[in-house]
Amino acid sequence: MKSTNSKTIIRQLEHKLVTEGLTKKEHTLLREYKEKVTEAPIDYEGPERMEPGIERKITSKETPYSKDFPAIPKMDRDYVELISSKRFKDSVDKVRRAMGDTRAIQGNDPLRSLMMSVMQSLQQVMMIQMRNKADLEKLAVDLVVKELGIPEGAMQFDAELVMQPMGSAEGMKEEPELPSEEEIEEFMGDVETFNMERAKRRFLNSLIQGAAFKGGHMFNLVSTELNQIDPRLMNLYTVTQALMEHAYWLFPDMEGMAGGGGGQMGQEEIDTETDPPTVKARAMTFPLLVHELVKGVYEVFGTHGLPDDPRQQEMVMKAEDTLPAEIWDSRLGPIFWEKFMQAYPMELFEDDMKHIQHYLFMRFSKLNAEEFFRVAKLILSGNPQGNQFIQRMVDEIVKELNEYEAEQAYSSDDDDDLGDDDLDDLLGGLGISRT
Repeated sequence: MKSTNSKTIIRQLEHKLVTEGLTKKEHTLLREYKEKVTEAPIDYEGPERMEPGIERKITSKETPYSKDFPAIPKMDRDYVELISSKRFKDSVDKVRRAMGDTRAIQGNDPLRSLMMSVMQSLQQVMMIQMRNKADLEKLAVDLVVKELGIPEGAMQFDAELVMQPMGSAEGMKEEPELPSEEEIEEFMGDVETFNMERAKRRFLNSLIQGAAFKGGHMFNLVSTELNQIDPRLMNLYTVTQALMEHAYWLFPDMEGMAGGGGGQMGQEEIDTETDPPTVKARAMTFPLLVHELVKGVYEVFGTHGLPDDPRQQEMVMKAEDTLPAEIWDSRLGPIFWEKFMQAYPMELFEDDMKHIQHYLFMRFSKLNAEEFFRVAKLILSGNPQGNQFIQRMVDEIVKELNEYEAEQAYSSDDDDDLGDDDLDDLLGGLGISRT
């Protein structure tokens, strides 16, 4: 029986136990259902199962978000198990919607069946994309700029569809590079400060990856344009995205493969030395190209969450920016991002307010670690105080932007362009630095 039904029955029986009392048979039933739930901490609603090694890491508290991670709320039910169950169910539902059923991810060897289905769809995708490469690359950039509300001239984009997987991402390692205790004391003050900055970087990375996964489904917003290019693309993208997302729950050692430099289907990097910053993205499909572009945009914003000191930045990034950790960001980051977006005021999703989201993410990233995690925990737990905190930040940002625009309107300077000094003043007033 489905685990969710089991829990419903437990609640009903426990309520009856308190209000009316239970028969001997009902007592036995209650005990059996409680044992069943205890033995299966991951909620499965059908025959599909995640890879046993992945499930074991979740239930034995071996994920990057376990063991008192400061953003995770304390609940009766383990929070990571709870959100892992939801993410797995969501991925199964996406496969079902894309393919009509889930036979491709069932059986004795679901990974093999899944990869065969992915490769069959990818072969068709690659043939179509290479005939329309330039149009699709431009469409990906235009889509990201529009949906993320990127102001004109604020960023540069270098997007390219490629024919084959790439190696491991530059600068990301299989294992964290940890500084010595002497280095921590010299540059960070103490181990606790260093660990809090590491955890902050980890959570920001998970939010960025979550935003990117949402971006990977933005191809649905340009269905008209994609149908004009080739009417087969929408269905092919829907299938490949659903199957590849589910693969994160089936591949037995995706962390080891990624950390060992296994081929990736998408990569991005940012260059903050250019003016404006450049987001470079390479991917094998249009949805993955959008995914990588969104990830790059939010990485630019997320750099504001690093310590100001360059040596401290380096220490934190080397300790946290690993490919195995990014795999867990891919599995659970979308849930964190979904919770974060739910805390946004509704007006931020209107076209003329989307740009405020960038200032909000940067200002949230710049909070000191203690306040950052206080707000993050409120948001993840669904506490209304988290929404109220976000609303206050939005109100402050809008007020400061309006004041700046008013000052510009009354300025005697005939030059309408926003100069470097003006931009620094504006961002500084919002609690943001360009460097």
